Formats: sequence, structure tokens, C-alpha cells
Amino acid sequence: MFKKRIVINNKKDLNRFYNNLKYYRSILFVFTKFYSDNKEIETFITALNIKNRFKRIRYCYDAAIKQINDFEGGCNFCKFDKNGVCRNGLKNGCCRYCFHVGDKGCTSENLSCKLFYCSKVYNKHKIVKFDDLKILRCLSFRCRTIIRHDFFTKKEDVLMDLYIGSILILFVRYFYRFIKQEIIKLFRKIKKKKK
Repeated sequence: MFKKRIVINNKKDLNRFYNNLKYYRSILFVFTKFYSDNKEIETFITALNIKNRFKRIRYCYDAAIKQINDFEGGCNFCKFDKNGVCRNGLKNGCCRYCFHVGDKGCTSENLSCKLFYCSKVYNKHKIVKFDDLKILRCLSFRCRTIIRHDFFTKKEDVLMDLYIGSILILFVRYFYRFIKQEIIKLFRKIKKKKK
């Protein structure tokens, strides 16, 4: 196995490293072990050294979620009260369409949902945006596109979508989830009418 040292001395070197990530994750560097003394790119080096595609996707996804959780630090940007009503006056806010909302909030760590906020939150708070998550550059463009649009889904389903990496299959899964959710809503309405 070959070794490649990545040296970051200034901002220009860091930007060059970010631009070269598409080459570092390619087949050209499959037998290369990366190392660096710079702590700023430590998560990138770890991700690049994971050669198993599914493990790399999972690591990048978990690192991005950790970065969002560290940034938010337990803040309640949506201003949910005890009854789960947000600042817009809606029960569960934007999450009201999701089936993964429990009594204590979201039961699934979905990156798309964590990055979505309404305009009121955008105007009042500094929040993490998709482009701020540099670790996602270790994934392909298709995977980043899937992450942006895979709302209201379990983490395991998102990871499987990323591993498959096909936009066509993603839309088929969206359609399946949509039909499934509509059937569940229909059954809930029927139960309410019977009561």
C-alpha cells in the first residue's frame, strides 16, 4: 500500500485539498493510505482511508450529523413548547408530515431534516447549511444530491439510497414511501371516524 502525506500550511493548501477530494476518493487512490499532521482535516483523512464504500458513506453521514449536533448544542431553533407546537403555531412544525416523530422528537437521524428550517429560523439564527458540511465532499455528487432531498426517511433507508446511488431507484423508493404514507394516513382517518 502506498502512502500519501497531505500538507496544509495555509488557506490556499486547504482549498486545494478540498478541490482534490474528488480525485482522492477515486479508483486512482484505492491502494493509498493518507496521513496528515493537520487536525483540521483529520475527519477527511479518516474517511479517505476507509476503502469500503458503505462504511465510508456511513462515516461521512455520521460525521456530518455530529457536526450539526455540535453546532446546535441542544438549541431549540424552532421554539417548540411542551405540547410540541413550534413558533409557526403548527403541531410538530415542519415535521408534522413525518412518521418518525416520537414524544421526544425525531426518532431517526436524518441529515436532510436536520438541515431544513423554515424562513423564520433562517432570518433569526445562524444555522449550518449544506455547503458548510465539507465532509460530504468525500461522497459522490449523486450521493450529495440524494442527501439534499431524502426527507422524512429513516437513517438506514437513506444510507441504503446512498449506497445504491441511483437517482432512478431513489425516485422509485420515493414513490413507494409516498404511497405507503398515504395508506397509513387513510387508515388513521378511518380509525378516527370509527371512534
